[in-house]
Amino acid sequence: MRQGRDSDIGGYDWITIGLWGILVFSGWLMIFASGYLDQDSFTSLYDLDKNYGKQLLWITVGGVLVGIIQLIEIKFYQTFAPVFYGIALLLLIAVLFTNPIKGATSWFAIGGFRFQPSEFAKVATCLMLAAYLSMPSARMQELRVKLTTLGIVLLPVVLVLLQGDAGSTLVYFAFFILLFRAGMDAWIYILGLAVAALSIAALLYDETWWLINAILLIGNAVLMKSWRKEDLWLGLIVLEALITYFFFGVDSYWILTGLNGLIMVVLAVFNIGEKKWENSFFVSIGVSIAIALSASVNYIVNNLIGDHRQERIWVWLRPEKCHPLGPLYNVEQSKFAIGSGGWTGKGFLQGERTKLDYVPEQSTDFIFCTVGEEWGFIGTTFIILVFFALILRILFLAQRQRSPFTKYYALGVACILFFHVFINIGMTTGLVPVIGIPLPFISYGGSSLLSFSILMGLLVKLDSNRLFVFR
Repeated sequence: MRQGRDSDIGGYDWITIGLWGILVFSGWLMIFASGYLDQDSFTSLYDLDKNYGKQLLWITVGGVLVGIIQLIEIKFYQTFAPVFYGIALLLLIAVLFTNPIKGATSWFAIGGFRFQPSEFAKVATCLMLAAYLSMPSARMQELRVKLTTLGIVLLPVVLVLLQGDAGSTLVYFAFFILLFRAGMDAWIYILGLAVAALSIAALLYDETWWLINAILLIGNAVLMKSWRKEDLWLGLIVLEALITYFFFGVDSYWILTGLNGLIMVVLAVFNIGEKKWENSFFVSIGVSIAIALSASVNYIVNNLIGDHRQERIWVWLRPEKCHPLGPLYNVEQSKFAIGSGGWTGKGFLQGERTKLDYVPEQSTDFIFCTVGEEWGFIGTTFIILVFFALILRILFLAQRQRSPFTKYYALGVACILFFHVFINIGMTTGLVPVIGIPLPFISYGGSSLLSFSILMGLLVKLDSNRLFVFR
């Protein structure tokens, strides 16, 4: 077996490398545009007092790291994946004892630079998942394997959440896409989507009574279906509606809720009598959890989370509750900047909103605004298509692998990229909440660029050895 042998230069996938290079170059151009004011203030491309100078340094360091990665035997990465993962967890713990920056203890300050361990923990988690799932004993049908994989993902999630960095926390949930591909039960994802939908619905309305009643009605329908008395269920619904309207008025939500709850209890008892206790038990538990969630989510958002995160949620779901000069202003300015570019954009270095800092975090989280203003619809479409092509190419690389480790690792990289791109572009256009996730290879930031460089460097290295791996 020649699994560890380095392949020659022809073994590399140059399409992936080319797409990757286009994004890095485009990102540096946009960072330069966001920091360039005029010819008089410009000194050098390597000016480390400017973001574009620092980013050029990080691109150089990233290139060196990628080169080093190519010199190491591929077996090393699979063997030492647990070691990398353990080091990442230790760094996530150590960073909790640093001084907060912007309300989060997420960075180590080294001179004039900052290092964010959560970015590199994504690489370690991806390697650890790939190493574990590729083990012959890792059968996803077993409860032990499911709990272990969930632990690998959720352990860094908890540590990053303790840092106060909700955005980076959510990124780790991208690995659940990989776990689904590996065979995780579909009901877990259905439950997760249901919880998310109920939470959003509860936040959209101050009164959750109608939502609770809708949940109860669904539970009643399921129980009645198992009892095979659908006509009776419909009759009960009509009867309770009439009783509520004529005796208590249309605004008596609590009466309607009580009647629906009573019907569910009666149906559950009848189902037990029919020896269908499994349906009664699981439906009743599920309905109870859904009601508790929908009834409490408003309280949690309004009382238990910080004002900053609360405002981000309201900007997304209910902008009418937000002050026009607060977080809502940032999102609106982001939309205006993107829309002001029109079809072809205002031209490179000609973005007025970019130069005047209308949008906060112009070179980091909201770098896509610069793309929209200066390159227009054509430029933003081009960037999105390059990302789309890169993710599809990585999925293609995953499917052609002989090594399960490389296959799972490539799928993890694709999931991380997709999640970052979707969330970042979504938040700059108002489709998702603003949670502070960088756009890969485009946003300014050393930790982000280096972590994605390592992710991609490992991918092209592992893929280059595919012909030397035997099943």
